[in-house]
Amino acid sequence: MKKIVEILNKNYSLRVDRIELTRDMGSVAYTVFANDQKYFLRVLKPTVFDTAIKAVDIHVFLLEHDFPVSTIIPSNENTFRVQDKAGTYVLYDYLEGSESNPEQDAEAIGGLIGRLHHVMKEYPCELVRRDKQYFIGRLIDILRKKQYPRVDEFIAYGEELWGNLNDLPRGFCHGDMYSDNILKTPEGKFFVLDFDTACKGFPVYDLALICNMTRYSEYDERNYDKSNRVLAQFMSEYSKYISLSQSEINAFHYLIALQHFTTQASIMEIFGYEYRDDSYFDNQLDWLYRWREQCKLPN
Repeated sequence: MKKIVEILNKNYSLRVDRIELTRDMGSVAYTVFANDQKYFLRVLKPTVFDTAIKAVDIHVFLLEHDFPVSTIIPSNENTFRVQDKAGTYVLYDYLEGSESNPEQDAEAIGGLIGRLHHVMKEYPCELVRRDKQYFIGRLIDILRKKQYPRVDEFIAYGEELWGNLNDLPRGFCHGDMYSDNILKTPEGKFFVLDFDTACKGFPVYDLALICNMTRYSEYDERNYDKSNRVLAQFMSEYSKYISLSQSEINAFHYLIALQHFTTQASIMEIFGYEYRDDSYFDNQLDWLYRWREQCKLPN
């Protein structure tokens, strides 16, 4: 950490007292204490450099369009990032607040995400395109490498899902729109965080992620109605910015099932292929089959 402090003091107009590790996943996050204030630092790893740099560009674009994201602190050279052999450093203002609660704040979050999707229609640069391989194929490849004995069932389920999703409109998708990536300040303002997985994909995937009230590894039939209720409240404000087709609205339950493919693949890529055993994926299949039955999704 001493090296990071030296880099910050050299490249920014502040005097860092100390830093504390916050998170170490796709990138490493620190809380920085300097000038009697707190800042948020992300150190981008080489393995995620391309997508992380694109995330910074998106972040700057949103700042320029007065969308609620945290402010990036410019370096002494007036750049939004500093790079050396160890990594790339991006320093932000520290936002005080807590994780959002979609059940309580569905309308406000709906308006926030509707505005995000509307503003990003004007984004002038090319987005990373996410398609079947990203959403489904990554997990299938991992299960094959693990020699999971029921991989054919995941393949069949994935094909069914993709057949019902492939024709959905493509556009900007945050891709990680969970409640912990929407911060609520004590004053009741909302900010969107973490654009590392932003892509050209299904915009309605963001709606499915934030309105999904199901539990990932524990099936509860009551959460079907709860998810539908949150979606309806969300849409009351989202629709003021974005009009969705009926096919996009109908895709909600398919996209919740799709999340089980994408999220698990990302977890395994970060923590290793042995992070989950066969029994875990057996439970995932059971969850997916029960969801399909309750939602009356065709098979």
